[in-house]
Amino acid sequence: MKKTISGFLLFLLVAVAAKAQTYPFRTYSIENGLSEAVVNTITQDQDGYLWIGTGYGLNRFDGIEFNNYYVEDGLLNNSIQSLYTDRKKQLWIGTDSGVNVMRKDSIQTIPELRPLESSSVLSILEDSQNEFWFTTDGEGVWHWDQNQELTQYREVHGMGSNRVRDVLEDDNGVIWFATRDGLTKLEDGNFRTFTTQHGLPDNRLRDLALTKEGTIWIASRGGLCTVSGEQISCYTEQDGLINNRIQSISTDENNNVWLGTEEGASYFSDGEFRNYSVDEGLSNNIIYSTYFDSEDHIWFGTFGGGISLFLGDQFQNFTIEDGLPNNVITSITEDNSGYFWVSTYGGGITKIDGQTLETVNAADGLVDNKVYTVRTDSKNRLLIGTRWGFSIYDYNTFNNFDEQELPHRKIRAILPSGDGEDILLGTYGEGIIRYQDDEFSQFTEDDGLANNTVMALERGKDGSVWIATYGGLSQFNGNGFTNYTIQDGLPHNGILDVLVDNSGELWVATFGGVARFTKSGFESITVKEGLPDEVCYFIEQDDRGIFWIGTNKGVVRFDYEAYQSAAENNDTQIFQLLTTDQGLTSNEMNAGASFKDSHGRLWFGSVGGLSVFDPSKEKIISNSPKVHIENISVSGEQLAIKEPLYIGSDNRNITFEFIGISFAAPHQMKYRYRLKNSDEGWQATTQRSVRYSALMPGDYTFEVKAQNLNGYWSPRAASISFSVQAPFWLRWWFVALIIIAFTGIILFIYNYYRVKKMVEMERMRVRIASDLHDDVGSALTEIALQSDFLQTMKVSDKLEESLKQIGAQSRRIVTSLDDIVWSIDARNDTVGDLTDRMQDYVNNVLPDREVYYDFDCNMQQQVEVSLKENLYLIFKEAINNIAKHSNADRVDVKLCAGGNKFIMGIKDDGTEVSGSRQSGQGLRNMKMRAKRIDAKITFNNKNGFEVIVENRN
Repeated sequence: MKKTISGFLLFLLVAVAAKAQTYPFRTYSIENGLSEAVVNTITQDQDGYLWIGTGYGLNRFDGIEFNNYYVEDGLLNNSIQSLYTDRKKQLWIGTDSGVNVMRKDSIQTIPELRPLESSSVLSILEDSQNEFWFTTDGEGVWHWDQNQELTQYREVHGMGSNRVRDVLEDDNGVIWFATRDGLTKLEDGNFRTFTTQHGLPDNRLRDLALTKEGTIWIASRGGLCTVSGEQISCYTEQDGLINNRIQSISTDENNNVWLGTEEGASYFSDGEFRNYSVDEGLSNNIIYSTYFDSEDHIWFGTFGGGISLFLGDQFQNFTIEDGLPNNVITSITEDNSGYFWVSTYGGGITKIDGQTLETVNAADGLVDNKVYTVRTDSKNRLLIGTRWGFSIYDYNTFNNFDEQELPHRKIRAILPSGDGEDILLGTYGEGIIRYQDDEFSQFTEDDGLANNTVMALERGKDGSVWIATYGGLSQFNGNGFTNYTIQDGLPHNGILDVLVDNSGELWVATFGGVARFTKSGFESITVKEGLPDEVCYFIEQDDRGIFWIGTNKGVVRFDYEAYQSAAENNDTQIFQLLTTDQGLTSNEMNAGASFKDSHGRLWFGSVGGLSVFDPSKEKIISNSPKVHIENISVSGEQLAIKEPLYIGSDNRNITFEFIGISFAAPHQMKYRYRLKNSDEGWQATTQRSVRYSALMPGDYTFEVKAQNLNGYWSPRAASISFSVQAPFWLRWWFVALIIIAFTGIILFIYNYYRVKKMVEMERMRVRIASDLHDDVGSALTEIALQSDFLQTMKVSDKLEESLKQIGAQSRRIVTSLDDIVWSIDARNDTVGDLTDRMQDYVNNVLPDREVYYDFDCNMQQQVEVSLKENLYLIFKEAINNIAKHSNADRVDVKLCAGGNKFIMGIKDDGTEVSGSRQSGQGLRNMKMRAKRIDAKITFNNKNGFEVIVENRN
């Protein structure tokens, strides 16, 4: 069945030609966390953060989140007009009420700059002399020198106007000012102003920029200008500039210029302008500021549209908004005239001719608008497979095969022969249909096909046909089928696409990864090998040999050469995921919706539109990302990131939040982290937080590194050291306290039992002493009395003498027993008891001698039994010697005692000494007793006789 498009319909096709394609712009506004949608200024600090000044608040952006700062945080005014990062990494903030400076995350004011608080500060510059310039809206320019002196320059000093929009310093140290009444330069202390009389298109200047080559660019209300010496050259709308009212200028690494105007952005390179507006993807046409970041991306601050990041022209996108009839793209092809045809599911097919889109659908004769595939043959015809049949289109007439001519519908794949006479159609559920000589024939599973659902057809270098089915891969050589499944090494039997690469090798995309066909079988590459997603909808190869794989997460850039050598370099970036962050219309691709055109560009079809990628313009971000630890929380409570950091013993669950800054693909950063002193090595993650539970007490250091999309790691790890404190029962002071307490308890118990035993012993001594005194003493006394009584009777002399001896002996025993009882009795253990006993004995033995006592001691001091007994017996022996052997009239007794030290002396003034006094048994007894108490005993017979016993240890 043939249908012809009328001239009127063709006119309508051309009449509804759509606008140009869009470019990838990423926009952030209030809904993303920006404080206000009116952006006046943008800059980037040396830590990688982007700072955005708006009409209401200051914003810090890390690619994921915004932090907002207001007057409550220290700003002089919420209206931010200018931002500048100086050589000390300090952020200067120009507001409508003066200048703030950000130091160590704290917004501060500088007292010396208070005169500026009545001014709106429009720009800030630190010159080569480390001196600052502040331009204002109505107060001229302020110069703050190294001596902290502030000087103001106004029109009366030579400025073109008191309203100064911008300031810069050129390579020669000349300071330039963009004013409301011309371009002013300060050179060698002299001001000079250039106006329209010198070639400016308008005296109202807005911005200045300096290229690396030293070229000064001027943004005016009348166009773009450059100044060289006395010569001013300008460009306007007539030269291709999008709008003459330029608000901002930024220059890139190649000395090209980006302009922000009131009707969009212009890129000036090699003498030509390329223009961008909301039609190309900008969030707003009125651009107040432009800025190049460290990754060479251009940012636009707009009036009401927030900030827009231009991701480059490597992607061009087409969606419904650009004229596509439907965003679900199923197939792409290129005809012999260089036009591109795109099939959509529900909107027919669309022709893309440069900037023009024309759609052909069922109303024009297409068999069905739900198109699965489109392909050209050698006759330059379009072969179109749809849900309800097959169409051949010669750009004027459709030759349709519907259910009447072709009962086998759902044409998913088409493969024409070289001469166009033989066409293979892959169907969804009914195998392969062959169209040859106006007749159809069918091949199914019964003929050896792996599965009747056919998703792709590709001709191999040997002429055989490779067939992607849901039951495996089939090879058709014209006579029969050879099938390959997971038993042959395929990662999955569900195959979605087939590719013969630049070298003639076969690749397949499956529900479980991709695979390369080799002589020994299939080499599978799956998520285990690092592929970001299992489901692979298509596979394409660019002219450089890089493979591009469509998934549900975006398009994967696969460097197979790097994959083969990955064992030698583990940091090689084998897989890179391109997503909407890089400019794709959608992350979810469609099966078989890829195409490489005659220019080497790659076309990707998704559920959200069409993306055209130019590999020659692929942007490789070679800058290493900065990484920062953003937050530390313990049991949900946020801590200040400041060393030393101590974690309490009750809060050992700690969470670290960190960020690697790369605006190219902020959501695709990879991280490595480790916790020193925890016996773990470097761990890999794609998350931006790590949680540690129940850390043991000790000192730790947390370290983290970040890797950007192109595989570059941050040069330094961000780190923070902290200590997890032990519970009080494990701390040294508590352990020491326990040891002391335990020792004290042991000593207490020991002393308790020792004292108890001593008390028992003293009681026993008292009892023994009492028993001896009462029983033995009484018995001896009775014996003495009985002997006395018997002596009164008439007895023989011999018996009387014996009785006398018995009585005397009994009394001597009683006396000795009395000494023993005294020494045993615990009630006599003080020094006072000892001295009393000594005096009693002297009074009994030497009643007729003069005895002098010198007792220098604490009478209440306790004396050990052994010491008391032996001192007393030595004393007693000395007194007995005096009584028996000396004719002395005077005796001196001395006793000094303190602690464990003592000295006792007994001295007489006798002049006659018997020999037995110096060598008798008594002296030997005294020496023996002194030795028992570890004392030194000395005998001196000069001027009498003296005995000295002392212990000074």
